[in-house]
Amino acid sequence: MSLHSSYTYPFRGIFYLLSHPSLWRQISCGLLISILVSIVTSVLFFVFIFPLQAHAFEEYMSDWLSWIISFFITIYEIGILLLVISSLFLAYYMDVIFDAVWREETMGLTEGITQRISSTTYSCIKSFFILILFRVILVIITSPLNLIPILGTILFIYVNGYYYAWSLHCRYFDLLGLTFLQGKHFVEENRNDYSQFGIVGIFLELIPFVNLITPITNVIGSALWACDIERYKEPSQHPRSYLLAPTPELVEQGQSIDYGTIKNEKESLSFAPPTYQDAMESNHLYPSAPPLEKQ
Repeated sequence: MSLHSSYTYPFRGIFYLLSHPSLWRQISCGLLISILVSIVTSVLFFVFIFPLQAHAFEEYMSDWLSWIISFFITIYEIGILLLVISSLFLAYYMDVIFDAVWREETMGLTEGITQRISSTTYSCIKSFFILILFRVILVIITSPLNLIPILGTILFIYVNGYYYAWSLHCRYFDLLGLTFLQGKHFVEENRNDYSQFGIVGIFLELIPFVNLITPITNVIGSALWACDIERYKEPSQHPRSYLLAPTPELVEQGQSIDYGTIKNEKESLSFAPPTYQDAMESNHLYPSAPPLEKQ
């Protein structure tokens, strides 16, 4: 087994939800709210905004063309609004969804793990909401790009995809006990993977009717991706290796640091850093390491 390509995980999230009925009860409330908000938003836009835009375009083009253009613009506007609403809504609900998948795939989050990561939880939650706020502002600022046919929408998805995927993994970094800066460095080191995930995820959230469930299935996909990182990621490139990073002051200065081998501090150590296998076998080193599977 190995890590799958990051762009496949939004689709894997959909299939995972369909194939795991046990998960339905845990996400039923969030899914119901997401569907109701999507339906109400779509109805209001098509009843009020759609005809107003069509009549406004009639002054510059033929009647039939104005209605067609207004139809597609209305779809884009609904998708963008739902993207903003889902970002704010899932800022609270995504932890419930993420943890449900994490428990299923890594055999649980124990009380001890919860206590050990409590010291970094407040910082991670604060940073998460800042990132969500930034994402919402970015979506609003870049939304006019969708007025440019095809190319504008592609650019909109590309610009927002990276930060969207990053926000979905904030809970994962929280579980590992990473600070915001350590998580940021890992995401930057894997920018292409996060961009690919985010591009596919946002694209699915812009598709009418499909976006009734994709805000939730994208979170499920991000959790599956995190679980696969735990299983198959090269130890020196694993986000857990950032727990061996030098002091926060060095990180903030932006110095070039090899986090996997703690290059800048290794000379001062008389022993080698613990291996990833050691981390998996000893919970006191890395509290969120998943249990080893029995042979």
